[in-house]
Amino acid sequence: MTHHFPRRTALVLKHVLLVAIATGTVVFGTPLLAQAQSNDPAAAQPANTDVAPAPASEAQVKPVAPVATPDAQPATDNDATAASEQTSEEQVDNADQADSQKPAVSAPVMFDPAMVIERARALANAPFENPHRELPDALANLSSDAYDQIRFKSQRAFFNPDNSDFSLELFHPGNMYDVPVAINLVRDGEIQVIPFSAGLFDFGKTGLSGNDFSTQGYAGFRLRYPLSNVGSSDELTRFLGASYFRLQGEGQSIGQMARGLAIDLAGPTGEEIPVFREFWIVEPKKGDQTITVYGLLDSARVTGAFRFEINPGTRSQADVKANLFFRDGVEKIGIAPLNGMFLFGEQRRRSFDDYRGEVHSSDGLLINNGRGEWLWRPLDNPVHLQMSSFLDENPIGFGLLQRDRNFDHYQDLERRFDRQPGYWVTPKGNWGKGHVELVEIPSPSETNDNIVAYWVPETKPVAGGEMEIEYSITATRDGGGLHDLAQATDTRIMRIASQGDDDAGRTRFVLNFAGGDLDYFIGDAKNMRADVSASEGKIENIRVMPDSENGGVRVFFDLVNDGEARSSNLRVFLLHKDRVLSETWTMPWVF
Repeated sequence: MTHHFPRRTALVLKHVLLVAIATGTVVFGTPLLAQAQSNDPAAAQPANTDVAPAPASEAQVKPVAPVATPDAQPATDNDATAASEQTSEEQVDNADQADSQKPAVSAPVMFDPAMVIERARALANAPFENPHRELPDALANLSSDAYDQIRFKSQRAFFNPDNSDFSLELFHPGNMYDVPVAINLVRDGEIQVIPFSAGLFDFGKTGLSGNDFSTQGYAGFRLRYPLSNVGSSDELTRFLGASYFRLQGEGQSIGQMARGLAIDLAGPTGEEIPVFREFWIVEPKKGDQTITVYGLLDSARVTGAFRFEINPGTRSQADVKANLFFRDGVEKIGIAPLNGMFLFGEQRRRSFDDYRGEVHSSDGLLINNGRGEWLWRPLDNPVHLQMSSFLDENPIGFGLLQRDRNFDHYQDLERRFDRQPGYWVTPKGNWGKGHVELVEIPSPSETNDNIVAYWVPETKPVAGGEMEIEYSITATRDGGGLHDLAQATDTRIMRIASQGDDDAGRTRFVLNFAGGDLDYFIGDAKNMRADVSASEGKIENIRVMPDSENGGVRVFFDLVNDGEARSSNLRVFLLHKDRVLSETWTMPWVF
C-alpha cells in the first residue's frame, strides 16, 4: 500500500509515448561503518547503529573475544613493603581510582526494525554525502570477466548448516562496484557487524591477493538455498550495486534485476541513482523457510528503510516494505522498478549479425490494471528512446516476463535466456492513481539493461514528505498461473512496400495466442474473432486461423497509414461470440 504523509502536491501527469533523450546507468555505493580485519567470519562484532557515534555513557560495541593484556611484571620486595605501609584510607582511594580506569563492559546492541526507519529519517535530515569512493587501480581496472573470478570461499559461508538451509556469501569490491556497504548479522536479536577480510576470497587468475590493497569493505552479498534438490546450494538472491537485487526460483538462472527505487529515470534533468548503504541480515533459525533482510537506502533527495522477507521455492518471492523520506521534492519517483534486457527478438532483428535467434532477458510487460484488464506489451529495442505510460488506479499487478522458454530460439548455452526468471509485482493495499511506465532505451549490446518498468504515483513527493509502500516480487518462469486467459506468445512484423500511387504501403502483424480455453473453442472457429483496433490508421485483412504446429491460433492484420499521423496505438484480443478468450496485446507503432 502507498501512504503519503504531510505536504502533498498534485501531480500534473505527463503522458509521453516517444521522447528522444539519451540516458545511462551509473552505479554508486556507500561508506562502510566498520572495517576491522579478521580472517574468521564467525568473529563478527556488534555494531552501534546510531547515525553519529554514541556518547561514552551509552552502550558501546563489545569485543566478541576477550582482549589480550600485557603480561604482569613480578612484584619486588620494595613494592610489597610499600604496599603494606599504605593506610586503609589510601587503599580505598587507590581501589576507586583503579576501578575508574577499568574498561567499561559494553552491553550488546539489540536490533529493532524501527531503528532502521529512524536511521533513514535522521539521514534525510542530514546533508547528502556522495558515497562514491576511489578504488585502488588493481581493483578499479578489473574487467567484468576478471571481477567475476574473485569468488567468496564457500567453505567460509555464514550460518550454521546444522541449523539452516540458507547460507550467506559476500562480494569483494572491484570493477564498477566501488562503494563499501556495511553488512551486519542479527544473531539472537543482537547486531554483529561483519568486518572486512580479504581472506574470505579466492582471487582466481586475476593475479591479485588480499595484500595488494588496503581494507576496502564489501560490495554486497548473496544468499544461497537448496532450490534444485536437498543437497544443492543455489543462488537465491543477491544485492550488488546501487539498489539492485536479483531473485531466482527453482530451475532459474540469473537474469533480470529489480531495484529499490528509481528517481527521475529518463527525465530531462538526468537520473538519480539511490544506493543501499547498509544491510542487516537476520540469521534464520532451525526450520525457518523465510529469511529477512533490512536495508538502508540513500540518495541525494531520498532515503529509505527497506524490509525484504524472502521465501525460496519454485517461484521464489520477496515481500517488500519501504519507508521513504524525502530531503527534497522529486519530479518522478519509480516504485518497484524492474530492469530487463532486450536486444532483439522474433519481431524485428534490425541489423544484428548473431548466431542466436533471440537475445533478451524478458520479452514483454504484463499489466493487470485496476479495472481487471490484462495487457501484454511486447518489448522492443527502439531506434530512439521510447516511453510508454499506462494510466491506472490501484493496479493489481505488473511485471517483466520471459515467456519464450524454447532453447532452440536462443541457442545460448552460457546465459540460458530460456531459464531466466520473469518478475511479477503485486501491490499490497491501494496504490491510488498513477501509471505504469515502461522505458525502452536503444542499445547496441546485450551488456546494457535497457528495459525498465515501474509504478509512478500521481502525487509527487515533496521536501520533508514521507511515503510507505508495500508489495511483493515473484520470480516466475513465464507468468503461467497469473490468469486463465490465452497468452500472446509471439509477435512478428513485416513491412509491405507500396504497390503503386494509390497504395500507401502497409505493415503486416502476425500474432500467436495460446493457452487458456483456446483449444476448447478452436472446434468452433467460425464463431471466433479478433478485436483489432488502432488509434490512428486503418486496419485491414483481419484473419484468425488455428495453428496446428505451435498450438492455439494465429491472428493476421494489416495497418495502413491513411493520414498524416506519425504513430498509432494498437490493441488486439480474441473472442468467441461475446466471451473474451485472451489478454489484450498492445503496442505503439511509429509509421
